Amino acid sequence: MTALATARELGAFLRRNGGRTPGSAAFVLEGLAAVVSSDCAALSVWDPVLGRHRALASTYPSALTGFLDHAMHTDPLFMTVRRDRVPVRVRDLPVARRRGRIFDTVISPSGFRDGITQCLFAADGRYVGMVNASTLGTRHPDDDAVALLTLLGSDLAASLDPVPRLLPSTAGLGDDDREGLLLLPDGRVVALTSRARVGLLEPPAPLHGAARNLHGGPAHHLVVHGGTVHDIGLHRAETGVVVVHREVAAPAGLTVRELEVLARVAEGLSNGEIGTVLGIGPRTVATHVEHVLAKTGCRNRAAAAATAAGWGLLV
Repeated sequence: MTALATARELGAFLRRNGGRTPGSAAFVLEGLAAVVSSDCAALSVWDPVLGRHRALASTYPSALTGFLDHAMHTDPLFMTVRRDRVPVRVRDLPVARRRGRIFDTVISPSGFRDGITQCLFAADGRYVGMVNASTLGTRHPDDDAVALLTLLGSDLAASLDPVPRLLPSTAGLGDDDREGLLLLPDGRVVALTSRARVGLLEPPAPLHGAARNLHGGPAHHLVVHGGTVHDIGLHRAETGVVVVHREVAAPAGLTVRELEVLARVAEGLSNGEIGTVLGIGPRTVATHVEHVLAKTGCRNRAAAAATAAGWGLLV
């Protein structure tokens, strides 16, 4: 079988099975060996919360795999490869750039004379992982191998991405103030960006139930969590529910405490019951309710409850 045919079959496997499980990743790495001849290779996924890689499959010695996981992303050479978004071979680097931790830790001590690194990006631009291959000889990877690896790039990236199909809601995540989470069907939460607030989805947080019960189209919520207010979008994906969130100012000039009181008003609680829940006196609750009505322009508690429902308010 030619390398091109192998690449096509590997792409089909990636689209069917993905590459995030150890078994799939090992199979993918075996297939890549027929496309990019190498002495050592690794397929690694990026963990945005820990800010490092995790090798899903690797034939490098354990110490070198540890470097790929914990330190490679800090090397300026890797940062350049990630920024430029094209596969880079050792032989294509100017001699003056063949230095740094990657060369000092991996390439030179191991006797590798060539190799390639490809950074992988989701369809919406998020960085999701990398492929590394190293050779003791100088004949590989050749130009055909680079071309085939480039051809496989989108399938490899999609296989590592927990959100396999492009969603407009995830475009640009992490580039502005929007962060992303993925709630899997089994209840596990996967962070899609480095500052994602996993606690927003951890039970007994009410957003967890709202996301688990999402049916059909997207939903919007205003969530008070940890003393801050978050604008939340819920979007169903093939692998679960994508949660896009950003910290915002409380609407209508309300304070966080007033939002907490409003949420209990919307639940139909009396001032005394709200005071018990929040640990404050009924008279203090009454003052907060007055402020809520004045700031929102609501005539009564029922109108305030309707306003809270319109915001999708959760605390």
